[in-house]
Amino acid sequence: MNYAWEAALAADEAGISREEIRYIPARNGSPYTEVTLKTINSRGLEEKKVEMNLLYRFSREFAEMFDINLEGYETSRRLFFDCAMQYLVPLDLRQGLSKQEYALRFLLRDLLEGVCGSQAARVAEQFEKEKLRRLLRLILKLYQCGSTIYLFREVRRCMYPESMVYANNEAARQVLVYVGHKETETERERLEFLQDMFLPVNYQVFLFWEHHFGIIDVEETMEFDEMVLF
Repeated sequence: MNYAWEAALAADEAGISREEIRYIPARNGSPYTEVTLKTINSRGLEEKKVEMNLLYRFSREFAEMFDINLEGYETSRRLFFDCAMQYLVPLDLRQGLSKQEYALRFLLRDLLEGVCGSQAARVAEQFEKEKLRRLLRLILKLYQCGSTIYLFREVRRCMYPESMVYANNEAARQVLVYVGHKETETERERLEFLQDMFLPVNYQVFLFWEHHFGIIDVEETMEFDEMVLF
């Protein structure tokens, strides 16, 4: 970890709100890195206080205010530095955003604000960050190419790697889904959201949770007490 923005990303991975981080000017910071860590090779956030060598990138802005010979107003100066970094770090992170990243952020905002319904807002809050990011990319792709069974299959694999999606050859617009998870209210709500988002309204979906339905000549699905009839 070298830069302050890396500490913000490490906080995201650790489930720590970025607002909880406190940026502190280090009295004896390393001249080779911006962030001063107890363990040099650490990639995670060791604590919510992040000591920084303020001269590493921002010497012009902070050198006079934090001159080692300057005395007084210590608390006020440290508070000002933290406020300034709380503003500068998000600017750092935004510099690498592409057009797609902005679209994903607008999409996430719409979901959380209930533009797509209250159920979508609840589900978006429940997904882990990495899964939510993959879900948003697929929703954006959905807007670009329209509703399709192939995107529904792809999003199911992303959200539930063990799941399998089948199209029923004997009935048009009928989908069989093996989830591979125990049925809960939360999981059911998630699946209803994915169905509503990615499938046309005239599709019929049958869910199989912990046990796969039996398929003739496929031995793995024909084990007693480990299959369901359809």
